[in-house]
Amino acid sequence: MSVNINNKNSQFNHEVNIPLSVPEIGGNEWKYVKECLDTSWVSYVGQYVNKFEEVLSEFVGTKYAVATSSGTSALHIALLVAGIQEDDEVLVSTLTFIAPVNSIRYLGAWPVFIDADPKYWQMDPEQVVDFLEQECRWKNGFLYNKVTGRRVKAILPVHILGHPVDMTPIIDIASKFNLTIVEDAAESLGAKYNGQSVGQIGDIACVSFNGNKI
Repeated sequence: MSVNINNKNSQFNHEVNIPLSVPEIGGNEWKYVKECLDTSWVSYVGQYVNKFEEVLSEFVGTKYAVATSSGTSALHIALLVAGIQEDDEVLVSTLTFIAPVNSIRYLGAWPVFIDADPKYWQMDPEQVVDFLEQECRWKNGFLYNKVTGRRVKAILPVHILGHPVDMTPIIDIASKFNLTIVEDAAESLGAKYNGQSVGQIGDIACVSFNGNKI
């Protein structure tokens, strides 16, 4: 990304490159990469993948962690595990990267966009509760959107920019209507909500190690 600074009061009158993220490689990275190459474990299995999963699950506080090729594939798999089917609906944040929405559509399901609260820019729990209680109806053990007639199956809150979504009201309403919570914690690994790490609050969670996520 470049920014053109052209202000008569500034000593800078040229384009300045401001990187989105800069990898910090200052430990044993070269050593570990060489070990992988030397032992031919360069694909999706090996001691470093196993160790990564163990360390991540311990850090977040979950029983298991499974490495995938990307945060998007993690979301896709999580929604499959959650039982999302074609023509189901999933509540998702409006302020988010496109991956959560794409993952919903990969399964033939439909996103229901919940606007962000103006203070923290996260999924507004009041709007979640209002939609589920006012715009949906309970029938034969499932919740249905009154307008579309589709089954509402899950909530996908996205913890944006290191700030957790206000999860307590969302957990309560999800429990009331038997909805699965899939957390997208790609941008918030290490953040805590009421002393609890994001990634262990919902039923399933996804994190990311893309260069601009940590």
